[in-house]
Amino acid sequence: MHNPQIPPLTSLRLFFAMMVFAFLVPLAKNYKHLLCLFAFAASTVVTGMYFTPEAAIKGYWYVNPLTRLPDFIAGMLLFRLYEYFQTKDITLLQGSILEVLSVVFFLFLYLYASEVPKVYRYSCYYWLPVSLVLLSFSLQKGILSRLLSNRFLVKGGEISYSFYLIHLFVLLSYAEWQKTADMKIAWYVSIPILFIFIILLSLLSYQYFERPMNRKVKQLLG
Repeated sequence: MHNPQIPPLTSLRLFFAMMVFAFLVPLAKNYKHLLCLFAFAASTVVTGMYFTPEAAIKGYWYVNPLTRLPDFIAGMLLFRLYEYFQTKDITLLQGSILEVLSVVFFLFLYLYASEVPKVYRYSCYYWLPVSLVLLSFSLQKGILSRLLSNRFLVKGGEISYSFYLIHLFVLLSYAEWQKTADMKIAWYVSIPILFIFIILLSLLSYQYFERPMNRKVKQLLG
C-alpha cells in the first residue's frame, strides 16, 4: 500500500538536506572536523537503532530526515576521498580490481542482509559497501566504469537524483487521479507515457536547478 505521506516527506528531506549542506560547507574544508562529526552522528544513530522498537523503525530511521544526517555526511567525506584518489596514478588493472571487489563485497552483504536486523539495513549496514562502489566507479579507472561511460548512461546517472525525487509524486498523483477519472487508461499505455514524462521532468530539474546549484556550491568550496 502506498503511503500518502511519502511525497511531502521526500520534499522535507530535500529541504533539510539543502539546509544541512549550507551549515556543513565550512566543515567540509577540514575533513578531520567532518570525520569527527560523522563518528559522533553515526555512533548516536547506531545506538538509537539498537533501542528502537520494531514498530517504530521506519518512522525513526527511514523517512525521518534528521536521522539521515550520517548518510549525508558520509557523502561529503566520500567526495573528499574522491578528490584525493583522483590525483593518484591508478592503472587500468588496479582500477578494474577495485571495481570488481567493491561490487563483489556489495553483493556479498546484500545476499546476507536477511540475517541482519531490518533497522540496520535501513541505513548503516550499507554505508561501507555503497561508498566503496561509488568511489571505485567514480574514479573511472577500471574496465567496468569505462563500459558504463556511454553518454546515455552518464546522462541517466546525472538525472537519477531528480528522478528519485520526482517519480513517486508523479505516480501517486496519477494513481489518485485515475480513481476518480471517467477515462481509464490501460497500464500498457500509461506506464510508457509516465516514464517519459518523469524523464523529461528530471532532465529539466537537472538542467535548470541541480546543475546550476552544483556550480554555485563548487564556487563556494573553491
